[in-house]
Amino acid sequence: MALEGTLRDFSLADIFQLIGLQRKTGVLTLRGKDDTVSVTFLDGKVVGADSLNRRIESRLGTVLIKTGTLSQDQLNRALEIQKETLQRLGFILTHYGIISPDALKQAIQLQILQIVYRLFRWKDGDYHFSQETTIEYDRDNVVPITAESILMEGARMIDEWPIIEKRVRSYDMIFRKKLTDQEIVVVGAEEADEVDFDGHAPAKKKKGGASDKIRISEEEKQIYDLVDGLTTVGDIVEMSKLSEFDTNKALYELLTRDLIEEVRGQSAQAVLEQTPVDETQVAETPVPLPLVVALAVIAVLSIGTSFKNPLNGLAPFTRRTSSVYATKKAVSLERIEAIGQAVEKYYSVNNHLPKALSNLVPYYISAKLLKDPSGNTYNYVAQPDRYLVVGYGPDGKTDTDLFLSRTIDTVIAPTQTSKPQTGGIEILPE
Repeated sequence: MALEGTLRDFSLADIFQLIGLQRKTGVLTLRGKDDTVSVTFLDGKVVGADSLNRRIESRLGTVLIKTGTLSQDQLNRALEIQKETLQRLGFILTHYGIISPDALKQAIQLQILQIVYRLFRWKDGDYHFSQETTIEYDRDNVVPITAESILMEGARMIDEWPIIEKRVRSYDMIFRKKLTDQEIVVVGAEEADEVDFDGHAPAKKKKGGASDKIRISEEEKQIYDLVDGLTTVGDIVEMSKLSEFDTNKALYELLTRDLIEEVRGQSAQAVLEQTPVDETQVAETPVPLPLVVALAVIAVLSIGTSFKNPLNGLAPFTRRTSSVYATKKAVSLERIEAIGQAVEKYYSVNNHLPKALSNLVPYYISAKLLKDPSGNTYNYVAQPDRYLVVGYGPDGKTDTDLFLSRTIDTVIAPTQTSKPQTGGIEILPE
């Protein structure tokens, strides 16, 4: 079956419906302005999806952390084993009993669906379906998803996304909680106050009970807790346990109920001035050498005293750490790695380390990645023979788990030197 063209002429819903009805097996490739996505079908059912910008294997650990199934420490140790054995991350996590097979299946399915559902926002792009007699996929951990079920959810998104985008206009927006004299009650989804998605000014509907209470769902409460007047919508989407669509929808509903408001103008400036760290000061103020040495020693000791048995420390994720902070820490670790990669690219082009993180913007990294999810700018130190990137804990103090140190020799010839010293993360090559 020859199936190719543009999404302007043949919609994604029509493509999925055709492949599903004819029970085709093959790979659907879609190329847009910012991404290339491939969706794998077996007998008309989706069994895989991959994104050039969001590869499933590299993002699986993030999904497990966001859902509270895995801790960052467990993921770091599993990645270390993966580096030594070259086994699939999912196999390592289940083989050593870190997570259950069911949890792995749910995480992989969530990743597949998130990639596919994003396609329903594409307004343009080229597509091509390559029909195959057989296809390879993870039969042990992937449950085929019917095209019909995807289309039902996709249709809802197509209808509601334009309405949501009228209020949640950009991922750079920042919201904060509003004071209210009404009691906020968390109830089941069916009992929560409804919001109309009719394209007009949405109105709040009560489902009975006293009028002095605002009833929100568990999902909306999760997003409400992430709104702090500093975190952007993009960061909330990244930290949320919900899908991208459901996170934006929850923000829309919280706005409609007048529980949150946008931070802008003078109010935005006031909030930003409350952040513990000033970007210019962090970039240019030298850190005392004893502190640098102390951080490096702590990092080395943390590596030197690590367990010899790879199974040690893989106990279930402790609940003493809040899920919100654990998610923010996972995001922060990813950003420190991205900063390290940007510094090395800068060095390879200019033959010297940047004097400040601001020198990396905009050609090597986005400005928003220079701050952690709480708004703190990462501390950067450039020395004659090495550079350091340090993050902060919830108390605003340096967190030795959020620590990256590399020598210039490592940047020049990474294959000829020992692995970089890090505190809580192992910086893996791409």
